[in-house]
Amino acid sequence: MSANNKVIMMAARRTNKNEPHVGANELNERKRKVLWAVVQDYADTAEPVGSRTIAKKYNLGVSSATIRNEMQDLEDEGYLEQPHTSAGRIPSIKGYRFYVDWLMQPAPVSSEEKSMIDSMLLDHVTKVDEIFRNMAKAVSSLTHNLSVATSAGIKKKFNYIRFLPLDGERAILLVVTDRGDVSNAVVEIPKGSTFDEMQLLADRMNHFLHGRDIDSMDEKEILTFQKDIEKNLSPYVNVFKTLQRVLTPQQEVYSGGASQLIEQPEFKNVEKMQDILNLLEQRDMLESMLLSSSDQPIAVHIGTENPMKSLSDLSIVRAQFSSGGRVIGSVAVLGPTRMQYSKIIGMMRFMQDRLDQLLKNKE
Repeated sequence: MSANNKVIMMAARRTNKNEPHVGANELNERKRKVLWAVVQDYADTAEPVGSRTIAKKYNLGVSSATIRNEMQDLEDEGYLEQPHTSAGRIPSIKGYRFYVDWLMQPAPVSSEEKSMIDSMLLDHVTKVDEIFRNMAKAVSSLTHNLSVATSAGIKKKFNYIRFLPLDGERAILLVVTDRGDVSNAVVEIPKGSTFDEMQLLADRMNHFLHGRDIDSMDEKEILTFQKDIEKNLSPYVNVFKTLQRVLTPQQEVYSGGASQLIEQPEFKNVEKMQDILNLLEQRDMLESMLLSSSDQPIAVHIGTENPMKSLSDLSIVRAQFSSGGRVIGSVAVLGPTRMQYSKIIGMMRFMQDRLDQLLKNKE
């Protein structure tokens, strides 16, 4: 039995009880083999697939005429489409969905790919946001598709603040977290106060707030601090507002691979490519897509399954990354519906396991 045929036989026996809405038994074994082969060939060539091609390349053990009949049945049932009268077939959205849910086996990651991913993760394991920034670049390079990523952030604790003199009316506010992250902003010295008084206030605040979660710091915290030091802090309202702004985590969305997506034949159309470039400007929408809750560590949305019209020509494979039971970020690959799902999903699973292992070792 050929290697291709072994993979097909494995895929044909696959079951998934977590997807009851998908008709697992809708296709018999031979139709599954034919659909699998069409998806594989179209992903490789971007050309409609004919029955003679399947018979020649995939050793299904049946004639070209039998394969042609099976392909006609698959088209009648909505799993394949015929873009032109004289052309071969291509998978439909329904066909891709059946393939992803029932036929696909995640591809193993090569030793070269493992080395590249390990190097990227180890170089940035101390800063999660840097991991996701570089993961977006690595994934796009390895999959030849567009990728976007964001970090959900890790809870940080207040370490200390310090003021540095800038001029007679302004000072530089430095804020340092327990993870060593440093933020800064320029603040005005309140009228009637001196720089030395601001530094004294910083010392008192460092003692009061040290080790507290930054996420929980709010106006109530400041009022408690005011009561604790028995000092009217109203002149420092703007200073505290600046402090709160600096401490608020800034969500970043990182992307990579737009130039590689342009090379895909589906996006030679200038208008389609412009739609995708416009998509990258919609940071709020991308952030929502990446961090929306999901009970699946890896989710696949194919073409028109995507809720937004701008994504209807794309497939999205999104992986959530967790540490200690908490989602710390997500990476999504965006590409044509004929993307190599098995390769991408295999790579995502490998990265999920590797990052989780590295973070556990770090702790």
